[in-house]
Amino acid sequence: MKIPRHLIVTIPASAAIVFATATFLLPENRRHGYVGNAVCATCHAAESIGNQHDQWLRSPHAKAVLILGTDAARAIARAHGIEKPEGDRRCLACHTTGGGAEPKTIDEGVGCEACHGPGEAYHEYANHVDTVNRRGGYETALKNGMYPVLGISSIKKREKLCLRCHNSRRPCFPSEPDEIYRQSISLQTIAEMRKGELNLEHRLIPPFPQY
Repeated sequence: MKIPRHLIVTIPASAAIVFATATFLLPENRRHGYVGNAVCATCHAAESIGNQHDQWLRSPHAKAVLILGTDAARAIARAHGIEKPEGDRRCLACHTTGGGAEPKTIDEGVGCEACHGPGEAYHEYANHVDTVNRRGGYETALKNGMYPVLGISSIKKREKLCLRCHNSRRPCFPSEPDEIYRQSISLQTIAEMRKGELNLEHRLIPPFPQY
C-alpha cells in the first residue's frame, strides 16, 4: 500500500542519530548497580577456573573505549557532528559498560557487566555460585540481575544483546564493503563466540556441564 505523501514524516539528521543511538543502548536492570571489572576479577582472574579476566583483557572489548581517542575515531565522529567521541554519550553508549553514565565502569571499555548484567547483587559468591548444582547457581544469579545469555539455549537472547551495538544503525558503521564484512557478526559467531582468530569464549574449568 502506498503511503499518502502528507502522512510521511521526515526525521532531521541530528534526531536520527539520537534515535539510532537509543536503539542500541545496552539493556539496563535498574534494580542493581555496576561494580566494575576489578570486582569480577577478584575471582575470575584465578587460573584455577580459567582466568576469564585475562581473556577479556586480550579481547577487542577491553580496548573499546581507548579506540574513541584515536584519530580515526575522531574523523568518523566529526562526520556525524560529534566533536569528542571519548566524551559523547552517542559513542560511549556502546564503547563502555553502562553507556558512559557509570563512574565505576566508564574507563573500562566493554567489560564483564556489559554482557552479563549489572553485578551489584549477583557478584556476591552466594548469589551466583553453587558448587553442587551449577544450574541452581545460575538461576540464583538471574534472580539477582544477571542477564540470561549463557549457554546454547540462550543464543537468541545473546543475539539480541550483541546486536544492540553490533548493528548498521550505529554512528560508526563503516561504508566500505570490505570493512562491513570484516565487522559483521553472524548468528554463528554469536552462538560460538568465535570469529576467525578471535575467541571470546570463556568457560569455567574444569569443564562443567553447559547451562
